[in-house]
Amino acid sequence: MAYENCPISLAPARALAIAPDLSYGELNRHIQQEAASLQKQGFKPGDILTIQANPHWQTIALLFAAWRLGVCAALIAPKLPLLAQKAAFSDSFAKSDLMLLTSGSSGAPKWASFSLSQLFESARTVAKALNAKKGNRWLVSIPLHHVGGLGVSLRGLLSEGSLSFENKSLSYKERICSVYPDFVSLVPTQLYRLLREEMAPLKTHFLIGGAPLANELYQKALSKGYRLSLAYGLTEMSSTVLLSDSPQWIGSFAYLGQPLPDRKLSLSQEGELLVSGASLFNGYGSPPTPPLSPFPTGDLGAFHPDLGWSIQGRKDFQFMSGAENIRPEEIEAAILSHPDVEEAVVVPKPDVEFGARPAVFLRTRLSEQELIAYLSDRLPKCKIPVLFRKLDEGSSLKPSRKILAESLRL
Repeated sequence: MAYENCPISLAPARALAIAPDLSYGELNRHIQQEAASLQKQGFKPGDILTIQANPHWQTIALLFAAWRLGVCAALIAPKLPLLAQKAAFSDSFAKSDLMLLTSGSSGAPKWASFSLSQLFESARTVAKALNAKKGNRWLVSIPLHHVGGLGVSLRGLLSEGSLSFENKSLSYKERICSVYPDFVSLVPTQLYRLLREEMAPLKTHFLIGGAPLANELYQKALSKGYRLSLAYGLTEMSSTVLLSDSPQWIGSFAYLGQPLPDRKLSLSQEGELLVSGASLFNGYGSPPTPPLSPFPTGDLGAFHPDLGWSIQGRKDFQFMSGAENIRPEEIEAAILSHPDVEEAVVVPKPDVEFGARPAVFLRTRLSEQELIAYLSDRLPKCKIPVLFRKLDEGSSLKPSRKILAESLRL
């Protein structure tokens, strides 16, 4: 897709693009200045520009400047050390419009390659599904080097709305109330904290994704007047595939209806979710190896003829305990159904007799005895964790399951 097809240059010049006071006219001038600077430095079409994705309008301007020149932008985490940047990027020089490092939750991070057509198609489709309007406010609460944060930014700009970057020095309640956004994407832990802080419902439409949401937490938010949609997506599909404002639960798992337009889902014989569609990425590496289509997501799925699709855990998170197949997400859902549990991550603990037993890292004020008593009526004995550990309060909102599991092997 040619950059000229990007409508932000056609938005009313005085309309607010990025809060608190950057208009579309000013944003376009900054983009042109950045493009001129890149040309002076010798950048030309097909080159690659590494951009540290700081949560700031300047990152947006530099990104669009690269695209305006036909330069590929490689977005990286702001705190990624320079040596790590070079090491991660040294073997990937694919020609594309954008490159993002995958999270590497089940292996080493890889560069994923995208075209503007894939990114813009995804952003426009989700914005349309949300019935986004010109002038709507979008809170960017996910880092820009993740497809979720980039997706929020593109949805806002391509629909001629305005972006506000999250002020992390504030409480979760203050981050929302200081901006009064129309749309904000959160992980379930953030929703839990908003409810804990007793934030009154606003007109904000919350998109919840990144981890399974317990039905109990969903129902509590609805009872308080919150407007919620559950989302499922992945980096390789340029973000969102499923989006539901009326999810239905069967047991521990939510069913999210049918995929968004131009996206298709199916199941492998092993129950792995397969995806295809217009927003499917170009592939990994240099040059990008064309992805399989349909693409294996690594997620386990299920289909119900009336309720649509459900995500039921990661294929590579399962483990055997004796003769039992343990799915961590099932145990996590049972634990998270307790109103006093903020977060739970289940991993295998090595065990001489059974090979592995479930252990859990969590944020809660409950004691181990209280949790075991609560779970005894909800899970078979083989699935009740044998080890309970606190999650560090300063840890990420999406803790690394791999790192937590490795800590039990030391």
